[in-house]
Amino acid sequence: MVSQRTFTAEEARKVGDQIGITWAEVDLEQFRMGLEVELEHGVRNVVTNVTNDDLVLTGKIALAHLMELPDYYTRLLRMEEEARVMLAR
Repeated sequence: MVSQRTFTAEEARKVGDQIGITWAEVDLEQFRMGLEVELEHGVRNVVTNVTNDDLVLTGKIALAHLMELPDYYTRLLRMEEEARVMLAR
């Protein structure tokens, strides 16, 4: 199993700054969570690799979701937890 990369708030802020995020409009913790989640579109899986772990591309995917729902990654985490419980029955 490939280990999942994590990001500090400082690392996430650097990526966000590179893509022009206005931090008054985007929650840093949500963006940090998004970077971790959206690496699923990187080298972790050859079938779904579209970013090649490029952090700018990964950040743009995360930002796109956060523009739809400001708490997208909290909701995603909750939904995945609920699905795990349901599937374990």
